Amino acid sequence: MDNTEKKLLIVDDDETSRSLLRQVMGGDEQQHIYEAADGVEALAFLQRNPDTALVFLDFLMPRMDGMELLIRMRLSPKLREIPVIMLSASPEDDVNYRALALGATSFAYKPYRTPLIRQMAEDLLALPRKGADITPGSLDAFIFSRSQALDSGIIVLEAEEDAGELKTLYFTPTYAMLCGYATREYRSMVEAGTDLLTTIPTNHYDSLRMSVGMIAEEKTPMAFYLHVQRQNRQILTLSCLGQYFMGERGNPVVCLIADTQDLESEYGEPAMPGEKLDRLTGIATRETFFHAARRFLDEHVRDKCVLVAFDIDRFKVINDVYGTQVGDSILVQLGAATAREVIGKGVCGRISGDSFAFCMCEEDFDLDSLLQSQQFLSDNLGLAYNLVIHNGIYPITDPKVEIATMCDRAKLASSTVKGNFSKRYAYYDEPMRETIIAEQEILNDMQRALKTGAFVLYLQPIYSLNFEKPISAEALVRWNHPEKGIIEPGRFISLFEHNRFITNLDHYMWELTCRYLADRRERGLASIPISVNVSRINMFQPDLVNDLLDILARYDLTPAMLRLEITETAYMDAPAQLIEASKKLRSAGFKLMVDDFGSGYSSLHMLKDIPLDVLKLDMRFLSGMEPSSRAATVLLGVIRIAQSLGMVTVAEGVETQFQLEFLRSAGCDNIQGFYYAKPMPVDEFEYFLDTSSVI
Repeated sequence: MDNTEKKLLIVDDDETSRSLLRQVMGGDEQQHIYEAADGVEALAFLQRNPDTALVFLDFLMPRMDGMELLIRMRLSPKLREIPVIMLSASPEDDVNYRALALGATSFAYKPYRTPLIRQMAEDLLALPRKGADITPGSLDAFIFSRSQALDSGIIVLEAEEDAGELKTLYFTPTYAMLCGYATREYRSMVEAGTDLLTTIPTNHYDSLRMSVGMIAEEKTPMAFYLHVQRQNRQILTLSCLGQYFMGERGNPVVCLIADTQDLESEYGEPAMPGEKLDRLTGIATRETFFHAARRFLDEHVRDKCVLVAFDIDRFKVINDVYGTQVGDSILVQLGAATAREVIGKGVCGRISGDSFAFCMCEEDFDLDSLLQSQQFLSDNLGLAYNLVIHNGIYPITDPKVEIATMCDRAKLASSTVKGNFSKRYAYYDEPMRETIIAEQEILNDMQRALKTGAFVLYLQPIYSLNFEKPISAEALVRWNHPEKGIIEPGRFISLFEHNRFITNLDHYMWELTCRYLADRRERGLASIPISVNVSRINMFQPDLVNDLLDILARYDLTPAMLRLEITETAYMDAPAQLIEASKKLRSAGFKLMVDDFGSGYSSLHMLKDIPLDVLKLDMRFLSGMEPSSRAATVLLGVIRIAQSLGMVTVAEGVETQFQLEFLRSAGCDNIQGFYYAKPMPVDEFEYFLDTSSVI
C-alpha cells in the first residue's frame, strides 16, 4: 500500500486549519484524508477505522481536547500504534513535552511550513507498525524531525543482544551540553568517539539498561527518567522518551530524547526552591513528594485521584543475602519503573527505605500496567529470589486530608495482603478506617495499661502425650481493659511490634512469669517450667541475655524454669543475627523453642542453622487434616526430622480426639490445645495445677 492509499485524520476545531493541512497533504483530490472537529468525533472515527495511518491533532478543542484523545488512544490496544503529529502554537509551549511523554510522535507548528510537514508525515507513514524492522534511514529522519520539534538532547544507544550492554552510536550537541560540555567541544568529542554513557551514574546504569531492554522488547515508545552526572559532579534528572529502531547489524537501537524544559515542571520533578530528590533513586524524597502531591491535588480538585503506596516484602533479606549494593540497585530500578508509570500523569517519590508512593488521576491509573512493570522488574533481576511487591491503593475522597495520612491508609491496605503471594494489591475502604480508629484507641491506652497492670498473665498447659500429664506451660498475655473487657493479643501484638512497644511488654511479661514462679516456690508448691515469648525486636537486642539473667536473679530462679519461644519470622528477617543470639542464650542455660514452625518460608534452613531444643508445630498443619492427606505426610516428616536432630516436638492447636491419636501415632512428644486445656488466668491455673499430677 503506498502513502496515497493510507487513511489520514486531521483533528482541529478550526475549519481553516483543517483546510490548510488538507492542501499540504495533497489537496481535495486525495480521498484518504478525513476530518474531525473535536476529540469526540475523532475517537468515534478511529474506533471505526483502527487502520488509520496518521493523525494530525490540535491541542485545544471543545468537548474533548487533544491531550485527552491522545491518552485514550494510548490506552487502546487497537489505536496506540497510530502515529500522532500534534498541532502546536509554539515550540516554547510547555505542554509539548507532556504530549511527547504521553506518546505524541512529533509536532507541527503554526503557521505550517509545507515542505517540513509533508516530509515529516511521509517519514511517519513509511514506518512499519509494531514488530516490524525500521531502517537506519528512518532513524535519521526521526532524529531530524524531533530536533526540529523540540530543543532536545538526543542520544542513540545500541543494545548488545547477548550481554545486554549499551553502546553510544550518536548524540546531539544539546545532549553534550546537558552533560556539562561546551558547544565548541562537540566536534572533537564526535571525532574522538566519546562515550557519553560514562556520564550515567553507576547506580543508575542498570536501570537505564533495563529501560532500554523494555523498549527494545516491546518495540514501542516509553517515557522514563534519565540520570546524568555532569562534569561538575552534579546529578541531573531528565524526563526522557525512548523510541525503538532496528540497527544496521540487526541489534536493537534506542533513541532517547531528553528535554530541559521539564526539569521544573510538576510532572515528576520538584518545582519549588529548596525541594530535594532522593540521592539514590533520583525521584522525589518523602517531603518533596508530599509537597508535589499536594500541588497536584490542588490542581486537580475536580478529578477523582488515587494515591498508591507499595514496598518490597522482606527487603532486609535481600540486603543480608546479596549485599546492600544489590539492594540499592533494586531500589534504583524500582524508582525508575515507578517514574515510568507516573511521568506525564502524576507525581511519585521514595517515602522511606524500600517504600514508594505515587499520586495521579484515577482515569490515568492502570493497575495492570503497574503490576506488570513490577513483575518485569522481579523477573529480570538475575537473582535466585522472587521479588514480591504489595500495593495499597487509596481512592482519594477528601483531597484536604494530609498526604501523610493518605500514605498511611494506602499502607494499611497493602498490609492486608502481606504474605499473600496470589494477590499483590488491596484497596483502602471504610472498614479499614474503622480498624484504624480502633487501633489508635489501643495505641492511646497502651502506656497507661502497662503502668496500671492491665496486661495480665494467662497460662496454657503443655501435655506429655505418653503420660497425658502437664509438663510445662506457655505464658500468654491478655489485656484486661476497663471498658472493653478482655482483649485478645491478636488485636494488639502486631501494633506493638510495629511501634516497638513490644519490647516493654516482653520485659513486663517475663517479670510477671518469674514473679509467679517464685511465689509458688515460696509457698512450697510444685512448679513446672514456663515458656515466654521473645519478640523479633528483643531477639536482636545486644543486652537480651543480661536482661533475662537479671530478672531471674531478682527472683532466685534458674534458666531451666524459663524457656524462650522465638518465631520463625525472626530468622527470615535476620538469620545471621538470630543464629548468634541463639548461641548466646543456649550458652547461658536457656532452652530455645521455635513457635509456629512451618508458618514461614525458611523452616528447613532454620533447623539446619540454629541449635533448638523444642519445635512447636504450626497449628495450621492440623486444620482439616486427614490421615492420608499431604499435610499429614508433611507433618509426619517434620516430626521425624526433629527427632533425628534431638529436638522435642510440641503440636499446637490440638482440639479433637482424631488429631490427638494421629499425633500419638506419628511420634509427637507433647501437645498444647483446647483438647486438654485453654489459656487461663493465674487463679484458674493455680487450681488446675494443684489438682493435677505433673511430671
